[in-house]
Amino acid sequence: MSVPLLVMSLLLAAGSPADEHRELDAALEALSEGDFESVLSRVNAGLKKTRDETDRARLLLVRGEAYAALRRYSQMEAAFAQALESDPDVRLEPERVQPTVVALFERLRERLRGELAVEVDPSGAALGLDGQPLGQAPWRGPVPIGTHTLDVGEGRTSLQVKVRPGRTEQVRVVLPPTAPKEAPWSGLAFSAQARAALGLSPLSGVGLEAGARLAGTYVYGELNATVGSRFGASARLGAQAPRLVGPLTFFLSLDAYALGGPFLFGGGLSAGASLPLSSTFDLFVEVSGRLLPASASYSTTHLLGVTGLRFTPGG
Repeated sequence: MSVPLLVMSLLLAAGSPADEHRELDAALEALSEGDFESVLSRVNAGLKKTRDETDRARLLLVRGEAYAALRRYSQMEAAFAQALESDPDVRLEPERVQPTVVALFERLRERLRGELAVEVDPSGAALGLDGQPLGQAPWRGPVPIGTHTLDVGEGRTSLQVKVRPGRTEQVRVVLPPTAPKEAPWSGLAFSAQARAALGLSPLSGVGLEAGARLAGTYVYGELNATVGSRFGASARLGAQAPRLVGPLTFFLSLDAYALGGPFLFGGGLSAGASLPLSSTFDLFVEVSGRLLPASASYSTTHLLGVTGLRFTPGG
């Protein structure tokens, strides 16, 4: 025999999906006609031809239905159990099968258990199964059969696992590294700054400011001394949005002021943005509004435009 003919004969001997489905269809037809011996014969023939787990499960369900019709209930349950071993997600067709048989089958599914063993690298990750907490990895224990959604690490990874009766489903998950969460005050850095202020409304003169800034990731504090038409100091506590638009960092602060000659206290609000010029220098601009008690030489409200240069050692 030539090689092509030998290969063809082997393929024919192994059977084809069409042959398997033909046996299933023939078994279903015999079942509808009440020819239960023919049903069992067709099922046996189909099981010899197929290796597909889903097809095997369907054939075994038909065998169980035939045993149910013959009132051979122990054999029915054995056939249904074998079907669930092949495919734990297989189901009877309620529109075709008697409700009592469907109920018996579903009760059997509920009783059967498999085992799930989960290992996670790194260990200690929280586990959930079908939306319910399972414990921490590593974890091992009995679970209902069927396909489940396994959640690993508080929403970091989800996967489908199929658990078969009497078997252990081994799952190993390697979680990708996560960036540490930065606290608002993390990465505190000290910087010095020089500022030029111009009073816009009403006219409050021009002045120079110099001060220090201690900034974290999202919060910062400043203390500045003012030299100009008035001597004084300002303290600020603010929040910033680093690199919100390209390299720009936007910030907003609450301000406290103390001015001399005569001595005045007040408060205000500042908003602005900074642009890094290098690893150590930033250029910033801001608009500051402040409210102070009125005096003969100083009005109550002021709007200031400020620009400056900030130096951060080792930035």
